[in-house]
Amino acid sequence: MSNQSTGFKEQEEGVTSNMLNLCAVTDGEVMKIEEVPDDLFSQRMIGDGFAMMPESEDVFAPVSGKLIEVADAKHAYYIETQEGIKVLIHIGIDTLLLKGEGFESYVKRNTFVEKGDKLASFDRQLFEERGFQPVIPVIILDHASVASLEVRPSKEAIANETIALTVHLN
Repeated sequence: MSNQSTGFKEQEEGVTSNMLNLCAVTDGEVMKIEEVPDDLFSQRMIGDGFAMMPESEDVFAPVSGKLIEVADAKHAYYIETQEGIKVLIHIGIDTLLLKGEGFESYVKRNTFVEKGDKLASFDRQLFEERGFQPVIPVIILDHASVASLEVRPSKEAIANETIALTVHLN
């Protein structure tokens, strides 16, 4: 019985011994990272991953782990999985310049988040009025155990349900 529940937990969390699945962080379109209108992300300068063009203003944790950083401007969240893989969720392009305006954060640094926990919400209308793109890059920071990434583009992804990225581990 305990083996079954452990297996279910691994499947539920999207973790197996050789891969980690990241769910869509919001409702909307899952895009390849190359499509992000910012070279920092599209050229993979800080890491590889995927992006989302949101249809919702709510952003959720794509994996479970320790929330190791919440940016003061509430636009960026770093989660470290139990495997030691760091995931950056960056809400919008150049939104650091908003200095937290238009964001609401629901989590605190150095706490544990479960996959599907609400991290933040943002004011899409404010973004558009100020000329900011709402694209949400989700980046896997370089880690020795990451062998490859498989993005799963989708036009109608559902937050916490649609698998957006599979990370293949060594």
